[in-house]
Amino acid sequence: MFKAYVQNYYDMVAMQPAGHVMAHSAPFANIGKMGYTPDGPWTYMYFSTCEITFGGAALTANHGPADHVFYILEGHGYSIMNGKRYNFKAGDIMWTPGNYDHEMYPDGTATLKFLVTLCKTGFVQTEPYIKNLHDAKVTQGDGVTFFTLADEEISGSPTQEFHIVDLLPGKKLAMDTPKSDVIAYMYNGKCVATVDGEKLEMNRQEDAVVIPMGAKWEIENVGPQVVRFAVSLSPCR
Repeated sequence: MFKAYVQNYYDMVAMQPAGHVMAHSAPFANIGKMGYTPDGPWTYMYFSTCEITFGGAALTANHGPADHVFYILEGHGYSIMNGKRYNFKAGDIMWTPGNYDHEMYPDGTATLKFLVTLCKTGFVQTEPYIKNLHDAKVTQGDGVTFFTLADEEISGSPTQEFHIVDLLPGKKLAMDTPKSDVIAYMYNGKCVATVDGEKLEMNRQEDAVVIPMGAKWEIENVGPQVVRFAVSLSPCR
């Protein structure tokens, strides 16, 4: 079991993945960072921020029985999955099922920036979809609003959940996650994550906390503004 950690996008050394042109990726989590052995069992193959600049592309790939989530942060573009085109824009999630050929392109001159996950635990074959925050399943708690864009009910596969979460000042985000590793990527603001009693500061845009399954955790908004997170869990609760 790995120990919880916080990492910032701008502190990582970006790499150009194989099959990508004018593109780079900065992984917050993968098998090595999370301390899993290559033969498993493990949850995330990776969780990263990626950018594709004008004229670039993520060329055709197929990752077998593992589901992708792409969450578009900036720009717009399209993907070709098994020969069909899917258009997306900032604020969209693109569910890309395992066993699908897929490729990805920016549309226009702006850089395409997105979060991407790859998870396989519990994989069930499904179909692609694109959803926006306006289409999300919305639930509210004490100062916390969840916009759910992927879970087993929505996607049909239990590999992962994906939520956009708004957290009001002074409020706390907490979940019971005995069987799920958790990654919370922060857009902006200032928070403190407490994981099994250890406090981890999150005070820079694009900080992400990576939390092991079974840990007791909460994230408190200690700043004056609403904080927005992308929260990913693998596998689903």
